[in-house]
Amino acid sequence: MKNRITELLDIEYPIISAAMTWVTSAEFVAAVSNAGGMGVLGPNAGQTEKSSSPEDTAERLRKEIKKVKELTDKPFAVNYIFPMGDNTEDPFTNAIFDILVEEKVKNVIAIGQKVIQKEVIRLKKHNINIIYRDLSPTVQKLVEAGKSGVDALIATGYEAGGHMSDYKISTLSIVPQVTALVEIPVIAAGGIIDGKGALAAFAMGAEGVYMGTRFIATKENPASEATKKAILNVKSEEFIEFKSGIGHLRTIPTEAGKKAFELINQGKPEEAYKYYGNGFKVGMLDGDLVNGTISLSEAAGGIKEIKTCAEVINEIMNTLEK
Repeated sequence: MKNRITELLDIEYPIISAAMTWVTSAEFVAAVSNAGGMGVLGPNAGQTEKSSSPEDTAERLRKEIKKVKELTDKPFAVNYIFPMGDNTEDPFTNAIFDILVEEKVKNVIAIGQKVIQKEVIRLKKHNINIIYRDLSPTVQKLVEAGKSGVDALIATGYEAGGHMSDYKISTLSIVPQVTALVEIPVIAAGGIIDGKGALAAFAMGAEGVYMGTRFIATKENPASEATKKAILNVKSEEFIEFKSGIGHLRTIPTEAGKKAFELINQGKPEEAYKYYGNGFKVGMLDGDLVNGTISLSEAAGGIKEIKTCAEVINEIMNTLEK
């Protein structure tokens, strides 16, 4: 299957694993890339403890990049976080940039509250492909981002896992509007867990899919076995949602998640943060389903089997190629 995304990234299939915090690793990324898609090293990739500084974060990433290169000769990407808020400089962003250049990384998934033009310019000076994902996308924000010099856009619906958008715009609503208005290729995200979902995304004009939850429930993903079992058992109607520091958060109703939900509704966001702030690592990586949070797409209720990354990709492509 050839289109502008496969040509841009030099991959066989236009299927990209999401840049998930804590639950990516070199082994997982290589498995996705070796299966014909493109794996992405997310924040804290391959780690079990928080880093102590920008320099430490960067060096840990360097080691993980080197491991990916040992495991595959196929393209992969690295998560790149644009400076947030009013900051135009961020020591973590700068440290990661230096590693990307030194390790000759060719692709980044750049995320942010808006496109930072200075970052686009310096990445493009090193011929790095930029796929931009807005943390709280609207049609207009993505249209403007499409004019910034980035190479492709991710249009994320509210169905997605992780930290969700401030705007409750569904994948079905945002993807066709964006693809109708921008000239660069668009990748769909949010609620896509199989070939049927991917087929719908392509019918709306997308040229790729960006998937997190489905790839957590794979044999190669570093998420805990308890987390993977929870994905198989959850029903879509069971999730709870609340406003978090960035956008909204949806979680399986763990004890920590329920307590955070209660405190948010009581107008106590700072107290609530104590329960969900480190929840991704505690819940998804460590498998503590009491004190952690398990943030997933609401489509997780449709996942009934732990597969290999290759099996996930092959199922999607078999559906698309029928």
